[in-house]
Amino acid sequence: MNSTAKQVGTGATIWPPEEGETITFKSDSGLKVGILKEVKCGLVWRDFILEDGRVIPEHRILGCPEPPVWRTADEISQDEREAAEGRLVMMAEAGLDPRDREQSFWAELNQYLAYTYLRFNRTEHKSPDAA
Repeated sequence: MNSTAKQVGTGATIWPPEEGETITFKSDSGLKVGILKEVKCGLVWRDFILEDGRVIPEHRILGCPEPPVWRTADEISQDEREAAEGRLVMMAEAGLDPRDREQSFWAELNQYLAYTYLRFNRTEHKSPDAA
Protein backbone atom coordinates (compact mmCIF):
# COMPACT_ATOMS: atom_id res chain seq x y z
CA MET A 1 0.00 0.00 0.00
CA ASN A 2 1.58 3.31 -1.03
CA SER A 3 1.49 6.35 1.17
CA THR A 4 -1.71 8.31 1.10
CA ALA A 5 -1.08 9.68 4.55
CA LYS A 6 -1.66 13.35 5.13
CA GLN A 7 1.35 15.50 5.65
CA VAL A 8 1.60 16.86 9.14
CA GLY A 9 3.30 20.16 9.84
CA THR A 10 5.88 19.95 12.62
CA GLY A 11 7.08 23.50 12.93
CA ALA A 12 9.26 24.40 9.96
CA THR A 13 9.20 20.90 8.47
CA ILE A 14 6.48 18.90 6.73
CA TRP A 15 6.08 15.26 7.65
CA PRO A 16 6.60 12.95 5.91
CA PRO A 17 9.38 14.34 3.72
CA GLU A 18 8.72 14.47 -0.01
CA GLU A 19 10.24 12.30 -2.73
CA GLY A 20 13.70 13.48 -3.75
CA GLU A 21 14.50 14.99 -0.35
CA THR A 22 17.64 13.96 1.50
CA ILE A 23 16.76 12.34 4.82
CA THR A 24 18.92 11.46 7.81
CA PHE A 25 18.32 8.28 9.75
CA LYS A 26 19.76 6.28 12.63
CA SER A 27 21.56 3.06 11.80
CA ASP A 28 23.63 0.59 13.82
CA SER A 29 26.77 2.41 12.68
CA GLY A 30 25.54 5.94 13.42
CA LEU A 31 23.69 8.55 11.39
CA LYS A 32 23.36 8.02 7.64
CA VAL A 33 21.70 9.91 4.82
CA GLY A 34 19.85 8.92 1.70
CA ILE A 35 17.55 10.33 -0.96
CA LEU A 36 13.90 9.47 -0.47
CA LYS A 37 12.30 7.62 -3.37
CA GLU A 38 8.97 6.60 -1.80
CA VAL A 39 7.04 6.43 1.46
CA LYS A 40 5.21 3.12 1.78
CA CYS A 41 2.66 2.17 4.42
CA GLY A 42 3.45 -1.19 5.96
CA LEU A 43 1.32 -3.35 8.21
CA VAL A 44 2.14 -1.25 11.28
CA TRP A 45 4.28 1.78 10.36
CA ARG A 46 5.50 3.65 7.29
CA ASP A 47 8.71 2.58 5.58
CA PHE A 48 10.91 5.05 3.71
CA ILE A 49 12.36 3.57 0.52
CA LEU A 50 15.59 5.26 -0.56
CA GLU A 51 16.82 5.61 -4.14
CA ASP A 52 19.56 3.03 -3.49
CA GLY A 53 16.98 0.44 -2.35
CA ARG A 54 17.45 0.70 1.40
CA VAL A 55 14.26 0.52 3.45
CA ILE A 56 14.20 2.61 6.64
CA PRO A 57 11.34 2.42 9.18
CA GLU A 58 9.76 5.76 10.04
CA HIS A 59 10.83 5.65 13.68
CA ARG A 60 14.51 5.68 12.61
CA ILE A 61 14.17 8.86 10.51
CA LEU A 62 15.36 12.02 12.23
CA GLY A 63 12.50 14.48 12.65
CA CYS A 64 9.70 11.91 12.68
CA PRO A 65 6.78 12.69 14.99
CA GLU A 66 7.20 11.53 18.58
CA PRO A 67 5.83 9.08 19.40
CA PRO A 68 5.73 7.54 15.93
CA VAL A 69 2.28 6.61 14.68
CA TRP A 70 1.59 2.88 14.52
CA ARG A 71 -1.57 1.22 13.27
CA THR A 72 -3.40 -1.12 15.61
CA ALA A 73 -3.86 -4.79 14.75
CA ASP A 74 -7.59 -4.14 14.28
CA GLU A 75 -6.85 -1.67 11.45
CA ILE A 76 -5.07 -4.33 9.37
CA SER A 77 -7.32 -6.29 7.05
CA GLN A 78 -6.98 -9.98 6.35
CA ASP A 79 -6.12 -9.13 2.73
CA GLU A 80 -3.23 -6.90 3.88
CA ARG A 81 -1.96 -9.62 6.22
CA GLU A 82 -2.17 -12.29 3.54
CA ALA A 83 -0.40 -10.02 1.04
CA ALA A 84 2.42 -9.45 3.55
CA GLU A 85 2.71 -13.20 4.16
CA GLY A 86 2.85 -13.78 0.40
CA ARG A 87 5.66 -11.24 -0.01
CA LEU A 88 7.62 -12.92 2.79
CA VAL A 89 7.21 -16.35 1.17
CA MET A 90 8.32 -15.01 -2.23
CA MET A 91 11.39 -13.33 -0.70
CA ALA A 92 12.33 -16.51 1.18
CA GLU A 93 11.88 -18.64 -1.93
CA ALA A 94 14.02 -16.17 -3.91
CA GLY A 95 16.84 -16.70 -1.42
CA LEU A 96 16.97 -13.13 -0.12
CA ASP A 97 18.95 -12.63 3.09
CA PRO A 98 16.62 -11.54 5.90
CA ARG A 99 19.59 -10.38 8.01
CA ASP A 100 20.38 -7.35 5.85
CA ARG A 101 18.76 -4.73 8.09
CA GLU A 102 18.26 -2.05 5.47
CA GLN A 103 16.62 -4.19 2.78
CA SER A 104 13.03 -5.12 2.03
CA PHE A 105 13.07 -8.65 3.52
CA TRP A 106 14.14 -7.34 6.94
CA ALA A 107 11.55 -4.55 6.70
CA GLU A 108 8.74 -6.99 5.85
CA LEU A 109 9.77 -9.39 8.62
CA ASN A 110 9.78 -6.61 11.22
CA GLN A 111 6.42 -5.28 10.10
CA TYR A 112 4.91 -8.77 10.33
CA LEU A 113 6.53 -9.42 13.72
CA ALA A 114 5.20 -6.12 15.09
CA TYR A 115 1.74 -6.89 13.71
CA THR A 116 1.80 -10.34 15.34
CA TYR A 117 2.90 -8.83 18.65
CA LEU A 118 0.10 -6.24 18.54
CA ARG A 119 -2.45 -8.88 17.54
CA PHE A 120 -1.73 -11.09 20.53
CA ASN A 121 -0.87 -8.39 23.07
CA ARG A 122 -4.26 -6.77 23.47
CA THR A 123 -3.96 -6.26 27.21
CA GLU A 124 -3.61 -2.81 28.72
CA HIS A 125 -0.22 -2.03 30.22
CA LYS A 126 -0.75 -1.43 33.93
CA SER A 127 1.61 0.14 36.40
CA PRO A 128 3.23 -2.31 38.87
CA ASP A 129 1.33 -0.78 41.82
CA ALA A 130 -2.08 -1.09 40.10
CA ALA A 131 -2.54 -4.68 41.32
